[in-house]
Amino acid sequence: MKKLFLVSIITLLTSTLFSQVDFQKGSLADMFLKAKEENKILMVDVMTDWCKWCIELDNKVYARPEMYEFANKNQVNYKIDAEKGEGVDFAKKYQVKGFPTVLFLNADGSEIDRIYGYVQLKEFVETMKDYNKGVNTISYLNEKLKNTPDDVNLNLKMADKLSMFGDMDGAKKLLFKILELDPQNASGKIPEVKFDIASMSDKEHIVKNLQDFIDGYPGSDKVKDAYITLAEYYYYNLKDKNNADKYYNQVLMMFGNDESVKSSYGQYLNAIAVTIATDSTKSESDYKQALSIVDDALPYVKGSVNEASSYYIQAKLLYNIKDYSNASASIEKALKIFDRKLYRDLKEKIDKEMSAK
Repeated sequence: MKKLFLVSIITLLTSTLFSQVDFQKGSLADMFLKAKEENKILMVDVMTDWCKWCIELDNKVYARPEMYEFANKNQVNYKIDAEKGEGVDFAKKYQVKGFPTVLFLNADGSEIDRIYGYVQLKEFVETMKDYNKGVNTISYLNEKLKNTPDDVNLNLKMADKLSMFGDMDGAKKLLFKILELDPQNASGKIPEVKFDIASMSDKEHIVKNLQDFIDGYPGSDKVKDAYITLAEYYYYNLKDKNNADKYYNQVLMMFGNDESVKSSYGQYLNAIAVTIATDSTKSESDYKQALSIVDDALPYVKGSVNEASSYYIQAKLLYNIKDYSNASASIEKALKIFDRKLYRDLKEKIDKEMSAK
């Protein structure tokens, strides 16, 4: 009985571990032929081996049954490295400019649509299912808008598409059109539209416009995103840590359990710490202070690929203060989460110092 129980546990763990999107092996030509023979569309995940959000997509989207059960049944799935082999020309042909980019293609190679960047599970699955049905693609929306050009929802979806493709001017034009079409907010979409417009503002107006949005729509579900955008803009664009702290404190107080809030704040703390870790003019006291910042970041990034970043920064700081034993332990933790060259290079430096003792 005990043996049977053990076998059952091993089977369960094995099936859980390997249950994921079935990415096919072979050439691009093989994939297009398979899609044609099976009368399916082809999903191509365009990635690189240094892309941390590609790893996050693997771990938090492709490994979930909501994703792989549909994907494995309804489409041919393929991964391609944009910097190796066929992937170089493929990425150029389809004008892939960031990673991950997930393309959905017909068997003849024509593009149905794409998902750009890391997208959370629910949105990814909904979008994938739409694309399989030929719904809410850019061509679908264009056709619908020919017949009903004043449909608020269609215009908003098209604005989202255009912004994803980098056409901010086209997106803003549609967003302002929605404001004219629906001055009384009958659609309930105006707060979302106003947030999108504010977040696309130029550098002279973005802070004021986002703050005006927060003040004007305090009950909107976009307020959280406005706080995050403001905090990130203050730190990464304006180098203003005091205001970044102010807005992060506000959003953490209001939405502290939200995954996007925790992810943004954890990355913010990592960014502060890595700036110190890579500055050779800093003192040992500075490096130790940065180690405490990494300790603060870790609970916010736990379970994500950014946890690897925290351990890498921690290892680098420990290396700077010549604590090679603990630096080695930290870089090993980073490598277990994300095996990348940057981390391997630091491990090599740490190992060299330890062997020299």
